[in-house]
Amino acid sequence: MDGTILANRRNLKRGLIMFETKLRTFALAATLLTSPARAHEGFTSRDFRGDYAFHLDGVLTSAPGSAAVTAYDAAVGRLTADGAGNITQGTRSLSANGTIIDETFACTYNVNADGTGTANCVFSVFGPTTLDIVLVDDGNEFYFNLTSMPSTTGKPVIQGVGKRQSPGRDRDERG
Repeated sequence: MDGTILANRRNLKRGLIMFETKLRTFALAATLLTSPARAHEGFTSRDFRGDYAFHLDGVLTSAPGSAAVTAYDAAVGRLTADGAGNITQGTRSLSANGTIIDETFACTYNVNADGTGTANCVFSVFGPTTLDIVLVDDGNEFYFNLTSMPSTTGKPVIQGVGKRQSPGRDRDERG
């Protein structure tokens, strides 16, 4: 194939990835801006409690500052949050460039009054990973972005959504 055609295809692929990232960012912002506010009460770690199912997708770039994609990732999984800052029984089935990897994980987390927070996780295959999280709908749903993955040389551009599997509880029952 002609070198110009290959370069054009690579540029198109990079443009599509950037467009998808911008579109997801816009969708997340729109969702957060239209979610009902609970400013009078605020969120706590207790709001992140129960069994959750989640999915994620995104890419890893080859090196800091590079736009070259080295891995396309997607996963589905589940976890149990205890409402006291711990995630246990985490499992996921990850597709990394089409290679399926089953792994387990555990995390500690904190939740701020505005619903934002951080989770520090240790995955059985990929090791330590840091996530930014945002709780919505009284903790029945959460959004997350990978912010750090030290076991890789590139930068993660990976985000996902999780939803509570267990029946919702009234705020009074959350303890």
